[in-house]
Amino acid sequence: MDSATSTIHHLPDAILTEILARLPLRSISRLKSVSKTLKATLESVYFRRLFVSLHKDSSSSWSLCSHRGKKLIGFHGCKTWDLPKSLGSFISVPLGFKFKASSNGLVLIERYDHDCSYVGNPVLQQWVKIPQLPCGYCGVLGLVTRVDEDGVVLGFKVVRIASSVMRNDHASYTLNMFVYSSETGIWTSKILQCPHLITGYGARATNLNGTIYFVILHVPGVVLAHDFYSNSDQFMFVHLPEHSNHSNNGGVDGALTTSRGFVMYVKSLVQKRGTVLKVWRLNNDESWQLLCEINGLSISGSFVPIAMHPFDSDIVYLWHQESPRHLVSCNFFDKLVSCNLRTETLIDPAREYHGNFYMNLSGFEEYMDEIGSSRPSDWNYGALNGLFQSVLPRWMEPVPRPPQVEMIYTTSLPSYVACCLTEQEEKEE
Repeated sequence: MDSATSTIHHLPDAILTEILARLPLRSISRLKSVSKTLKATLESVYFRRLFVSLHKDSSSSWSLCSHRGKKLIGFHGCKTWDLPKSLGSFISVPLGFKFKASSNGLVLIERYDHDCSYVGNPVLQQWVKIPQLPCGYCGVLGLVTRVDEDGVVLGFKVVRIASSVMRNDHASYTLNMFVYSSETGIWTSKILQCPHLITGYGARATNLNGTIYFVILHVPGVVLAHDFYSNSDQFMFVHLPEHSNHSNNGGVDGALTTSRGFVMYVKSLVQKRGTVLKVWRLNNDESWQLLCEINGLSISGSFVPIAMHPFDSDIVYLWHQESPRHLVSCNFFDKLVSCNLRTETLIDPAREYHGNFYMNLSGFEEYMDEIGSSRPSDWNYGALNGLFQSVLPRWMEPVPRPPQVEMIYTTSLPSYVACCLTEQEEKEE
């Protein structure tokens, strides 16, 4: 027994708990192997709540990734997790797979031929294989999670949409959905009524507290939402604030995103006096509240919001429609910093909660090249349709799964998938 382990065993329990609760989650995870008694302490509800309380003012690791798993923007090295590298670096998408959705540290990836998908926590290196639907492929609408008051992930659901049928009143649609639950390990059918036809599954979608919110591109100024942990059979719809029916990007002139536990809508508008940037928050009563407004920003051209800092609603990230290799971080509280993708620039490090903020400039340039063939008027939709924000929770728990489903532990999901495919091909031969 080394001196450090001996010290742990001889400290009074109360003092030891207070000390350990100030460590980052990565260190706490390692200490679980010291003894069964210490493991029980570190996994207790009291310790979890103490840790969350002590780290409530600390940011957590997060990344903005492309559908291929390329990390584009993010933050790591925080006191909560103390990751040695960016969250996006842990997300390794196997060849032939796409990043489809994320929620509270869990990510959903799916193979291009739609016959194989996984949900997992890339940092904990835990994965659950999602069974195929017996009726064939259905488009992914999203991934939602259920959390407790401390932000601990208790369960997840994968949501797919099978079909939509216009009702007899010709004013609404009946949607046939399939929902996989981590609590049961099976797919169930869910029939929902929706005032609009849903197309472009997952486009402009975000999720929060079990609810998927998304903009319908062919219906100007409307946000649809449904809580998949509720018993309701109706989609909620909310009108976007200050929406213009003459928008240049398919009826959407802003970004729907989340920050500090709320759904946010960010809109930029070019005027003669300069660019105007506004941020609204969706309240619990389904009303929009204007939080921030900056008039006459000293940036030229049309900038499209792509995301907000998940823990700081003062920070918005934008990109240039005419010059897609130009990024801007707008800080309502402090300052505006601009960076060109060919220059490595650290954005406002003082506001990044004692961690490391980064931009993968080469990755962003590669992503912009992928959508570069689109018309400028389509870039807002095209860019956001392929971007996913992944945020780690403030506490670590194993990936939720029912008892009959095997947990996959692997340091490399691509290698695991490749081995499974090889074994499958050998059996078929």
